[in-house]
Parts: sequence; C-alpha cells; structure tokens
Amino acid sequence: MKKTHLIPAFGLLGLLSIGLLLGGCEGGGSTVREAAAADRYVNLAGGTVTLHQALPVKAGEARVFLQHGEVAGKAGFYAPQCNFEIDSVQHGDVSIKPDVFKILRVQHVMEEVVQAHLPLKVASLTLAGMDDAGIAQYFEGYHFWLESPKQPQVRRMSCYGVHAEPGVLQPPTLKEIRETLGNIASIGK
Repeated sequence: MKKTHLIPAFGLLGLLSIGLLLGGCEGGGSTVREAAAADRYVNLAGGTVTLHQALPVKAGEARVFLQHGEVAGKAGFYAPQCNFEIDSVQHGDVSIKPDVFKILRVQHVMEEVVQAHLPLKVASLTLAGMDDAGIAQYFEGYHFWLESPKQPQVRRMSCYGVHAEPGVLQPPTLKEIRETLGNIASIGK
C-alpha cells in the first residue's frame, strides 16, 4: 500500500497565515501617534532620547519612574508614565548620567496590571478576563530600546498610557510622553 501525505488546504493556509502575521509584526510598531486629536504618526526608530539630568537608580532596583515631569518613587495608575531601565538589580545606588541615547527600535506593548492583594484566581477564568475580580486592567505603551556607548547598562525607556479596561485602553501619544518626561528628558527623530 502506497503512503501519501496530504496536508489539508486549511492546514497549509493556516501555517502560511501564521507565518505572514508573525513576519508582519516583526518590523512594525515604530510609530507613535503625535497627539490625541491628530492622525499624524511619527516613526521614532533611529531617533534619540536625550537625558538632561542624572536619574538615581536605587540599590536592588532596575528602573526609575517619571510622571508629570518629575521623578516618582512608583508611578500612579491614572496618568501617563515613563521609566528608564538598566540591565541589573545587583548594584549599589547608581545613576543614569545625562546622555544622548539612540532609539534602536520601538516595541508596542500591553501589560496586565497584577495586584498582589487579590485572591488566588482560576487560570482559565483569568485568561478569559472573567474572574471574580471583574474585567482585567492593562497599561498600553512602548518600549524604546536604547543604545549609548558611554552607558551600555541602560536598556530601554518604557512609556505607558493610563491604566484602563481593554475597550478604552490607549498608548500614550508623543505629546503625552513629552509631558511625562518634562525637562528631565526629551525624545525626537
């Protein structure tokens, strides 16, 4: 009896579709909306983030948060926020020094807010967003992957919009990112 291998048409089409989707996501996401009422988007890959003053990073931490143009101990949920991140938490107190960082790439991200005080959840219900705590809450934003020959330990700057439910979730606009950074840092092409 002769063996034949048949790939169902949907199987081949499905594999090709997944490949195209993953390939299409690879280079996308470098644009950031300029302002809430604007339809203009700015491609920030290849741009710069200029840090105008030193940012202290406490021992045992990797990030320093900014909100409302000021350094914040921890960022609040209901206003856009940014943070600079270094590559290790195993250090004494250090500072990210004023510098010009090249933006290597921009990665669009969405992160679920995890709250430690909530009771243990059933995984299948949590994944569906239908657990006993109500609708899942998220932050949407961008990782700006950075490079500086003077400070290779600085990995990225991440900026997020306000904490919200999926239906009203928005990443921060470039205008909001600039307001969040204030006079501490600037971003541009």
